[in-house]
Amino acid sequence: MLRLALALILVLPLPAAWLTNLDEGKRKAAEEGKEIYLVFTSLKISGACVQLKKRVLSQEEFQAAVAERLILVHLDVPLESKPGMVSPLAVNRLVARGFGVDAYPTAFLLNSKGITYARETGALTGGPLKYAARILKKSSEQAGRETALEEAYQKEGLERAKAIIEVMQNAPFAADPKLYAGPMAELEKVDPDDTLGFQKKRLAEQGFAELDRSLKEIFHKDSYGEVVKLVDSYVEKYEPKGALLQRALFPKLAALNHGNQIPEAIKAAGEIIAVDADSSHGKFAAQILKQLKSR
Repeated sequence: MLRLALALILVLPLPAAWLTNLDEGKRKAAEEGKEIYLVFTSLKISGACVQLKKRVLSQEEFQAAVAERLILVHLDVPLESKPGMVSPLAVNRLVARGFGVDAYPTAFLLNSKGITYARETGALTGGPLKYAARILKKSSEQAGRETALEEAYQKEGLERAKAIIEVMQNAPFAADPKLYAGPMAELEKVDPDDTLGFQKKRLAEQGFAELDRSLKEIFHKDSYGEVVKLVDSYVEKYEPKGALLQRALFPKLAALNHGNQIPEAIKAAGEIIAVDADSSHGKFAAQILKQLKSR
């Protein structure tokens, strides 16, 4: 009987390390002082999600490799419900929307307070251990930024501001603005006139993230006029420069092109090219401009 029991223990799968409730994950992360690795999948429609779960997420060696540092949370997002159908996972769709998820799989790294500091989309290959190593590297980099910020606060005046900026410039673009609310407030104190120009640039980046989310919600509804208004409002308010300006103007160009507003589209293409003709956006705008002029 004892041998049979031992045999059953050996063949039965181990209890899953993944939680399926984000609130529970946040509670455990706070209690244990760990970070959260949050993965959104849509297993019914995405083969990439199925393979990621099968080859990496469900593998014991992956779970063991990250267990010391991370709480694992997996939220599977179901298909849109048809009338009369209610999925028990429907709440996951709401959570995904809150995180701005628009493709699957998408994963986030959150600190112990539940604030996002990194994001990645797509199922990268490399096996469970290589996958774990990449995630842990991101976690270590974030810990390094936190240490560097502590050291920055030991400096005075503009030297403190420069040290803070150096840290924030290397932060992932997908980081939640709340993560750096403290450093931004400190910058306002030590560099109130923004002589280093970083505060304006950072606000423009945060504003673009909001713009991007808004555009994704309305573009597929053929609301081309609203797209143009949103872009123009963003550019006027934040005055973005360089690549950020090109990224903001491109949806406007696309909307004008789709809306068959040829003169306005030609002007928008020219504005993008004028920023940097050799960038990917500049070259693509040039191609569109050529097509517009041939109509």
